[in-house]
Amino acid sequence: MRAILVLGTVLLASCQLFRKKPPAPPPEPVKAEWKYPGEWTGGSKAITSMVINVDAQRAMLYHGDEVVGWTYVASGIPSFPTPTGSFKVLEKIKDKVSNLYGKGFDAAGKLVNSDFKQGRDLLPEGGRFEAAKMTYFMRLTGDGVGMHIGPIPKPGRRASHGCIRLPSKMAPILFEHTSVGTPVTITGSGPEYATYLKQSAEKAKANAAKLAASKKKAEEAAAQAAAATTLAPDDPNGPKGGVVPSAGTTPAPTPPPLGAPPGTPATPPEEVKPATPANPPPANN
Repeated sequence: MRAILVLGTVLLASCQLFRKKPPAPPPEPVKAEWKYPGEWTGGSKAITSMVINVDAQRAMLYHGDEVVGWTYVASGIPSFPTPTGSFKVLEKIKDKVSNLYGKGFDAAGKLVNSDFKQGRDLLPEGGRFEAAKMTYFMRLTGDGVGMHIGPIPKPGRRASHGCIRLPSKMAPILFEHTSVGTPVTITGSGPEYATYLKQSAEKAKANAAKLAASKKKAEEAAAQAAAATTLAPDDPNGPKGGVVPSAGTTPAPTPPPLGAPPGTPATPPEEVKPATPANPPPANN
């Protein structure tokens, strides 16, 4: 019996040893020159897989094992990293806008925040939010990481908030030749998706605290401004109620006292005459 158990353990270990591992992504070709923004040689062929290297900031495009193109990208900066691992294109939306990032304007239409984020930043009273465009969007994760047209100010450098920006000349090609379900492998230095999700949750909590503090500060400022322009009920500089009548207005008549017989007229307002000078000037002869 013991021999059977030992034999079974050996066979199980052998199966684990020779279990087929998932194929590694093909190596990136070496070119004499990588000219921005990229190139497409696939004609009408479909892109059956992509490999994005966030260290090189390039995406290799494959039809089976054949390289059919490549493009520069701009992935997330260190404080907003792009997750690494194996993903698939979950959906395609040509004319998408962000529901998080954009620009913030004040009530007069002046740009006050070029990197506005919903849930983190507070708009001025009467201000508006202008969502960032994410044209030719191809979603990779449920929380919004995807590929889309975006500025690549320094090719070869990270620049985004976590998405993978594509050059405007290459994005339509990728969008046209990629289907929902196409595998996308992201390699290089960056957090795996599970770690990325934990980091995102921590950032969301910090952003909520920042927004709450901004709202409280704005409410306090508004209350102070209101208090500074309102007189106290017993303020000698104004009538009862602390409201100063506008210049040139006539005070309203005082209503008759309670219990007065019907028809009692209201007391007219007291006429205030200018004071007589203590030493009037002599009359002109």
